[in-house]
Amino acid sequence: MIYCNYCEHQNQEGAAFCGNCGKPLNTNKNQRATSESCQQSRSKASANGKSWVDSLNDYVGNDRPADLNWKVLFTDVFKKHSVEEAEDIFICGTHSTTPSAYEVSKEWPHPWLYSRVFLMFGIAFALLWVCCDMFGNPNALPGMIVVGAFTVPLSTMILFLEVNAWKNVSLYKVIQTFLVGGCASLVITLFLFSIVGSHELDFFGAFLTGVVEEIGKVVIVCWFLRRLGKLSILSGLLIGASVGAGFAAFESAGYALQPVISFFQNSGYYAAYGQQLDASAMMEAINQSIFLRGFLTPGGHVTWAAISGTALVIAAKAKGKIDTSLFTDSKFLRLFLIPVVLHGIWDSPLSSIGADIYMVPVALTVVVWVVVLILINMGLTEVSRITNR
Repeated sequence: MIYCNYCEHQNQEGAAFCGNCGKPLNTNKNQRATSESCQQSRSKASANGKSWVDSLNDYVGNDRPADLNWKVLFTDVFKKHSVEEAEDIFICGTHSTTPSAYEVSKEWPHPWLYSRVFLMFGIAFALLWVCCDMFGNPNALPGMIVVGAFTVPLSTMILFLEVNAWKNVSLYKVIQTFLVGGCASLVITLFLFSIVGSHELDFFGAFLTGVVEEIGKVVIVCWFLRRLGKLSILSGLLIGASVGAGFAAFESAGYALQPVISFFQNSGYYAAYGQQLDASAMMEAINQSIFLRGFLTPGGHVTWAAISGTALVIAAKAKGKIDTSLFTDSKFLRLFLIPVVLHGIWDSPLSSIGADIYMVPVALTVVVWVVVLILINMGLTEVSRITNR
């Protein structure tokens, strides 16, 4: 047997091209020996027991070996890129810029624009912070809170936009999903909490929160996916991430506002226009909230909702349509359970373990990105299968 270097598909001896991805096969003896060696290594690894990544790969439903390839998410970040390159990414998904199926790249994406968006928002936040902290101008405070809270969710959302190899979702749709979807998911979540009530974040309360908030997001993700048209794993990731980014951004802005509310309530002092605002403790609390939640955002709502969006797409492809009946489908529930469990653990008392270094949230972030990378791999395999027909 000859194994393809690109997708590891098994091909018959003498084949010139891979029967799965269509790429030319290296049929020389050295390559065969290498392929056989790799197969022996895989068999040996299988005999010795699977790693947790392999087990997770099997649970997600990927029929290929786990190829995380996480480095490609950063390899182009420090390279020089032109304004035209950024504009080409932002104008994708229109009726005149959506590529045909045979023009879609099957290679792993090399996103970079998300880092520039992060930099722009970071600079804007720093300038607004100067207005508030150094010059004591309270007028810049709302802008500082909003920009700070939106920085990481928006940047992560742009990463998923770049990863979508189909390039069939426009920036207009992404922003619409972010704004309307993010706010709508908050409304659904609050409505559900009004029914089940609020609970302390013990184990029961934490997992109930995970169930309620993930349902609140996935309902809205389903609504937007129904209006997307052609469904794919990568577009499911993007739409889910957009709703999750909106949820995370507005939630973080609310948490960052709490020190301001507390300051005014406790001091009874309301700053007039142009009046010096001496509130260093308040500023420190705001910054701490923004930086902490920004640091933890990539492992939270954005990626959780992205997985839920993919769960809907996978279930919809098996059933032939996307509607609310998918919420009871076993294919959907199997994958949807991942963000629910991760969310529940995140909010549970287990997060107090190694709390000074945020050990549990960081570990959960690693796990959720392993799942996301597996889903990206599945999405690219889907591209390969469709474009080779």
